[in-house]
Amino acid sequence: MDIPKDVLDVWEKYKLPENVRRHCIKVAEVALKIAEKIKERGHDIDLELVKKGALLHDIGRAITHDPFKHFILSGDILRKEGFDNRIVKIVERHFSAGVTKDEAIKLGLSVIDNFIPETLEEKIVCYADKIVKEDKEVTFEQFLKRLDELRSSNPETSWFIDKTKERAIKIKQELEALAGTKL
Repeated sequence: MDIPKDVLDVWEKYKLPENVRRHCIKVAEVALKIAEKIKERGHDIDLELVKKGALLHDIGRAITHDPFKHFILSGDILRKEGFDNRIVKIVERHFSAGVTKDEAIKLGLSVIDNFIPETLEEKIVCYADKIVKEDKEVTFEQFLKRLDELRSSNPETSWFIDKTKERAIKIKQELEALAGTKL
């Protein structure tokens, strides 16, 4: 995959680890495959936005691997570096299957905002990230199984894991309807 110069520059500046770069590249490949299917059916999708959003969605992992902080830091980094706000929103809204403002408060996040994916580009990158583990594509069923395992080992956040599952299924169904095929 051809990595845009501005993406490479940010990866280098923040010393994004190689394994995270490989993950982001795989998420971009999967996201673009989904986006192209949807675009072929006549829907308006900005493929460059999907590509850059996917390639940058985990830039915050250059600073922390804390799942409840990395997506906020990703947005902060890209805002500071002058990236298009649409890309900032993609990276801030990829975590889990989104986080509402009320959930952000309940989870004690450092930034209280609505992190629910709204645009097609945001939903595509969010979904693609769910079906990529490390740098390998996995099935949606494997993702759901991972959620079940997380739920058992983290009973204090089981309410949020249930919401994640519910929202992820809805995103999948919406994207499949637009693509006209199973994803």
